[in-house]
Amino acid sequence: MSRVHELATPRVQPFRVVLRFVLDWLPLIVVLYVYDMIHNRIGRFLPAAHTLPQIHADQLLFGTPIPTVRMQRAWYVPGRVRGWDLAALAIYTSHFFASIAIALVLWLRARERYLRFMAWFVALTSIGYITYVLYPAVPPWLASQRGALEPTHRMVRELWDQLGHHGLAACFSGSSIYANDVAAIPSLHAAYPVMFLRFVWGTAGRAMRVALVLYAVAMAVTLVYTAEHYVVDIVLGWAYAAVTAFVLPRVSSRLGP
Repeated sequence: MSRVHELATPRVQPFRVVLRFVLDWLPLIVVLYVYDMIHNRIGRFLPAAHTLPQIHADQLLFGTPIPTVRMQRAWYVPGRVRGWDLAALAIYTSHFFASIAIALVLWLRARERYLRFMAWFVALTSIGYITYVLYPAVPPWLASQRGALEPTHRMVRELWDQLGHHGLAACFSGSSIYANDVAAIPSLHAAYPVMFLRFVWGTAGRAMRVALVLYAVAMAVTLVYTAEHYVVDIVLGWAYAAVTAFVLPRVSSRLGP
């Protein structure tokens, strides 16, 4: 029975539905709370953020200048919002909604699949957060501000400002309580689309598979273009998604039903 049908059945008491919803979504609330703790409560106790290793890795792979610098020089004009800039902004922003939207649909339609999805989401996110604590990492735009990299622009903030959404732009500033500026490795922005793709691969049709592959690629290009991540950050995000996809089913099978 789908969750939609179950919720519509009079025999299901509203209190039980609300309680089940709260319990099922509690892991997401915990994850958000942990993020807040890392950024706003224990940030001052963390090791100094790393800047040069990521730059050197991208230089080793692609030469100098690194891809972010090349892409912004070729495509970005400060003060002028172009179509591909809007597309990049939309793709980047989708990160903050896609996981919740997919989880909500799964919870309404197939709770067992929702629980598997949420377990993977929490595991992947938690390992990412642990890495943020052990290895804080500076993104390209911040490395530029500190003089370690050729000039780049924090496009997400600039574009929101140019579109007149100054409140949203303020969320992407060093003083924001919402954004951790040194949480670049791994790129969870890059990891989640790969998680989505792997999760639905066995049941999705060809069109959905193609769409999710394109989404993962588009997100990677966007992250480099907007100076939010180096290529190495993205590859590590993909690796985290792949490793958790391999490990979680085996751990679950050992724990039993």
